[in-house]
Amino acid sequence: MRSLKNGLVIHPERDITLLRQVRNSKFVSHDQLYELLRFGGSESSRDSFGWRARRLLRAGLLSICEGTFGTKSAVYRISRAGIALVEHHGHFTTVLHSTTEHLPHGSQVFHSLELNQIRLALAHQNVLANWQSEIEVASFNTISCSPYQKDYDAIVDVWIGDCKRRFALEYERTLKSYRHYARIREALVAECQLDCILYLTAGTEVLVHLVHEFHSVPRKLAFATRRDFESSALSTRVITAGSLAGAPFSELLR
Repeated sequence: MRSLKNGLVIHPERDITLLRQVRNSKFVSHDQLYELLRFGGSESSRDSFGWRARRLLRAGLLSICEGTFGTKSAVYRISRAGIALVEHHGHFTTVLHSTTEHLPHGSQVFHSLELNQIRLALAHQNVLANWQSEIEVASFNTISCSPYQKDYDAIVDVWIGDCKRRFALEYERTLKSYRHYARIREALVAECQLDCILYLTAGTEVLVHLVHEFHSVPRKLAFATRRDFESSALSTRVITAGSLAGAPFSELLR
């Protein structure tokens, strides 16, 4: 443990793990954060977690996002002081650090919260082996000799039986411009480190548009809505360019 000047005692395993989770998520609700930490094995008591979160809020290491209506519980983001403390304990990212000019913008709140729900859906089904967030992927891409072609929303490892399979996850809440998708197509065509990329969408209209935009990409691309995936996880019937009828996502990963 380490005492700060204001008397706050920091628990490296629990406090720093909590702060890292908030940093890597960009934004996370109180309920989501507890669930993520519980699945990660660092929290088992909701009361203990609530006490911990309140301590870190009072110390200014976390902050609550205002105006996030409909989220059922408070939404947290890490403060610059919180990032500095995480770095002091040896956990640094190149794309979000204590001297970064701009911290994650409030316009990203719901994108982050919905990604958290996708992650929790896999955890609840006991198939999630590892989750690298966009922050971690982007940081890896800046220092790696063989980076991914894109800063994916997540790189996910899942269990299919006794075998571990990896895919990139992209979550599309709204439609982008033609030029935006042209750049993405170039990145997906050039990608050589990933065999499968899953696009989840906020609704059917976005899904149909993405299938049209990426039908020419010679790679394993799968498409489904977020709500279907949260309900069925790896059993979700996904659309591919070669099969609009769909097939379970687990079959594509095999």
